Amino acid sequence: MAETKIGGACGVLAALAMIPAYLVGTPNQPRTPEEAAGYYESAAGFVTANGALPLLHVLLGLVFLGVLVHVLRRAAGPSGAVYLALAGGTVFFALTSAGFAAEVAYPAAAVQFGVVPSNLAQPLLALAVWSYHYAQIGAAAMILATSAVVWRTKVLPTWVAGAGVLGILPLLHLWVPLVGALSSLLWFAVIGVALLVAPQPATTDREGTPATV
Repeated sequence: MAETKIGGACGVLAALAMIPAYLVGTPNQPRTPEEAAGYYESAAGFVTANGALPLLHVLLGLVFLGVLVHVLRRAAGPSGAVYLALAGGTVFFALTSAGFAAEVAYPAAAVQFGVVPSNLAQPLLALAVWSYHYAQIGAAAMILATSAVVWRTKVLPTWVAGAGVLGILPLLHLWVPLVGALSSLLWFAVIGVALLVAPQPATTDREGTPATV
């Protein structure tokens, strides 16, 4: 079905849309008020890389999630693992969006209103960090539940189930934040490719004769 290909493309593009944000850095790095203020060295560029482009990541990711859940439900029915994948993905995107908003709030205010007290940077970065920590729990649930359904139903290539190992590192996001986040991002790209190359199911015409899509 065309929607499967669209979902796969959105998964790959959602992963690519996050590359500029990781090139900027991570909110875990600043340890002092001076470092926190310096993290936003180029306010306008930061707003673009960590504010505007992540909007595209969330939009494409939601399309990817919707298609993925549809594929899983078509194969496994309304099972607990399918709903866990949906819930995990929803938590991931909701809290990731909250993290983006917190992280970009300080430079966005500086761009829009001029000078902003630097002591606001640290609390906003801390809020972003913890939003990302909790978001990765949702990512882990989505990844592991998807692998369980694929392993049982073979709705996607079997190697996709093996990609479930990428759901382990997000659980360790508190200790390896960048590695955990990149593991989730890599999973989006991997599953996106799997959806793109997945064979299309046969359909039937009005007379009941099998026909391929």
